[in-house]
Amino acid sequence: MADSELRWRQRLESLQRALSQLKAALAALVAEPTNEVIGMAVIKGYELSFELGWKTLKDLLSHEGIDALLPREVLRQAFAYGLLLDGQLWIDMLEQRNLMAHTYDVERARLALTLIRERYGPALLALAADLEGRR
Repeated sequence: MADSELRWRQRLESLQRALSQLKAALAALVAEPTNEVIGMAVIKGYELSFELGWKTLKDLLSHEGIDALLPREVLRQAFAYGLLLDGQLWIDMLEQRNLMAHTYDVERARLALTLIRERYGPALLALAADLEGRR
């Protein structure tokens, strides 16, 4: 197995572990929707999962001979290559991740939790399932 193939497969395993934790945090949030600590765990779990998601895509693209370095560029290339079905959703996810990492207020956190639960978490899980099928 080539180093580049090993790298993206290892990154995928890290993504799957992070998504497992994100799913657990989301389940806890359903049980305790007003618990701010759990909400923060969901947001941080999303940030980590998103980071691993785009880096897994970067490593897979590199393995396929496509060079992209920055997150936005990786997402565009992944969409063009057919690895992502909804490129705009992933750009939105990137922008939301950037907002969450640099500012925090209650309203933004509520919006983020809704987006993570309804759109972003499912997109990350779908990516991991799709990439698992490529192994």
